[in-house]
Amino acid sequence: MKKKIHYAWIVFASCILLKIGLGGVVMCIAGNFVTPVVQEFGCSVSAFTMLVSVEAAAMALMYTTAAKTIAKGHVGKVMGIAALAQVIGIGLMATYKSVFPFYISGAIVGVGVAFTGYVAIPVVVNMWFKKKAGTILGIIIAAENIAMILYTKLSAVLITAFGWRGAYGILAAICLVVSVPAVFFLIKSPEEVGVQPYGAEEAPADSPAAAVSEWGFTRKQALRMPLFYIVWFTCMLYSVGCGVQQYIANFATMELGKSIGFGANAAMLMSCGCVICSVCLGYINDKFGVKAGLIWGFVFIALGYGTMIASIGNPMLCMLASFLVGLGGSMYTVQCPLLAKTALGEKDYSSIWSLMMMGNSMVGALSFSSIGLFYDVGGSYVGAFLMASCLYGAAVLIGAFALNKSKQLRKTQI
Repeated sequence: MKKKIHYAWIVFASCILLKIGLGGVVMCIAGNFVTPVVQEFGCSVSAFTMLVSVEAAAMALMYTTAAKTIAKGHVGKVMGIAALAQVIGIGLMATYKSVFPFYISGAIVGVGVAFTGYVAIPVVVNMWFKKKAGTILGIIIAAENIAMILYTKLSAVLITAFGWRGAYGILAAICLVVSVPAVFFLIKSPEEVGVQPYGAEEAPADSPAAAVSEWGFTRKQALRMPLFYIVWFTCMLYSVGCGVQQYIANFATMELGKSIGFGANAAMLMSCGCVICSVCLGYINDKFGVKAGLIWGFVFIALGYGTMIASIGNPMLCMLASFLVGLGGSMYTVQCPLLAKTALGEKDYSSIWSLMMMGNSMVGALSFSSIGLFYDVGGSYVGAFLMASCLYGAAVLIGAFALNKSKQLRKTQI
């Protein structure tokens, strides 16, 4: 008799569709649209790109609400409504006659992403996969990175062919077809389907493995423990450090004096590295443990930024450096949720991780623009590259300490 596919894989496929639709488009809602919108409205670049800041703020403020709502059940309906809201927010951008309404769309999209993005996906993966969770999360994040690369190119083509208003409308339609039905109708909780998570059936209820899967702290307990803040601080180091890689194109054009096309290619190679990093990180965490993942990130970031500094004397090294940085570039999106789950347990993971993400997002948003001061003040991004390498190195040491402390606490509770 043919074995029936586990429903966890249907949820996995639905998450992929979410990311190759909305996930990629949301990351490109400013990007190539900046020039045509600014030219038509006669506004400043910062006035238009403020929509990204509004989106980020709305997203961060809704993280804890999103995690609580998703954990209560009816996952697909909650995420589906959020996905539809994002589609509406993007589609409305095609109709605006001034800059201010873009902020409204930014807020709508931001609230929606809180229910479908960096908090929701780790929670859903943790809900459905008791084994291979790292690999699954890595593949989903990789799909989003690939989609972002493709939509960056596609949006430029659409703007040229149909104008920026037509491009927004077409991208919204793509998301409506690709992402919304898959999320609304196919993503469910194990309780809704009436099955155990993938991998749970391999551990008897009274086995040590089952006990470990139930180990963890409640949010109230975690907030009273130094371990929580150590893990959180580690994630914040990655939040700030990952911001540096977004300046690679600026480094290529401003410091190396190369063309915009050269800088775009460098950024593209970095993104390609992130795709590989996402998948590899997930597998490494599953196979060799979280500490191995921490080391992976530091090694490639140190090699990448070291090569980037060397490229000042040989600009062609910038391409290799960009790819190497990308190979360590998914630590924030993949490694951080896996670190938090391993160190603090699964008992109240959704609530704990959403709280961390709120802080991580705020720290990342506030620190991002200050990275540019390295060039503004010193005339070079070398300081930023050295800072990122140090932050990743510190994250290895502090993260490993947190994992060792967690291991000690686990022995006393199980």
